Amino acid sequence: MINNVEKFADVAKLAAGRYDIQLNEICFLAEETNILYKLSDTNGNKFLMKIFQNNSSNLEDNQLEVYMMNLVIKRGGISLPSILSATDGSEIQEIFLGEGRPPIRVAVYSWLEGEDFDGNETEERFIQLGEMTARLHAATFGEKVPKTFSPKRWDNVFYYKEDKMVYKQSEYQRYLSREYHELMDAIIPYLNRRLSGYYQTNEGNLQLIHSDLNPWNVLVSEDAMHIIDFEDTMLGLPLHDIAILLYYYRYEEVFDYENVKDLFFKGYEKIRPLPEFEEFDLELLMTARRVNFLNYILLVSDDPSIFIDKSLPRVRTFVHKYNLKI
Repeated sequence: MINNVEKFADVAKLAAGRYDIQLNEICFLAEETNILYKLSDTNGNKFLMKIFQNNSSNLEDNQLEVYMMNLVIKRGGISLPSILSATDGSEIQEIFLGEGRPPIRVAVYSWLEGEDFDGNETEERFIQLGEMTARLHAATFGEKVPKTFSPKRWDNVFYYKEDKMVYKQSEYQRYLSREYHELMDAIIPYLNRRLSGYYQTNEGNLQLIHSDLNPWNVLVSEDAMHIIDFEDTMLGLPLHDIAILLYYYRYEEVFDYENVKDLFFKGYEKIRPLPEFEEFDLELLMTARRVNFLNYILLVSDDPSIFIDKSLPRVRTFVHKYNLKI
């Protein structure tokens, strides 16, 4: 962590110099999939700087994020950060640190005050989130994506650029049972066929969606609510966003999932009709995310056993509930 902080501090300073910001302070915030810094100017204004990591996105992904955010801002009705333009008018900066080295991409956003939705949920907030999600989908409905973009699609379990199917690798076998392997080997091809099928049968209904609408990408501040982090923008169905959000409450002990779902749907339907779907579709998409995480947890956790022990039975429950022949 320290090495990365030192490495990217120079990048942050170089990038900040390209903006019309009378810089007062640069503070490191976090290293997640990207590196985040908080900037403040001499007038007390704050900004968020994101330094993109090549293993999580490429230039086209970043440009699609800009396109999506500007489109939503233009249509109005939703609070989200705006992307600042540099003095040359560009919104994504490429910082070169030496000949033969790939550029490091940077963007600067307006700062939004707020706390994570996670930990601040109320019935009213779930309704409000449903409304905001519906407005988000309304903002991109019917928009033709420029041919210069090739957006990601959720047409297979491992659809992120950084996704690597690692559960077969020897170093992870101490965490994995025979049951884990048998279930993953059977469910992944089944899910891939179903995920691909949504695109084949709904080609005319696809639109840009957030695709990572989780309780940490929604901020709340008094009566306000903001959506952040559009980096994973993809071409999909509104149901994809809905399933991703509800995934985090499907087995949450603090909340009654059916009540959360009803409240969210109530808010959504205030703005636009819910997409047509069966409960099976919703549960399949949530299961696809869970199966993705059952592999991903091996890469990011020193002890993935807790997540695996909770999640494997939930995948089995889905298979048995719908009597799937996998």
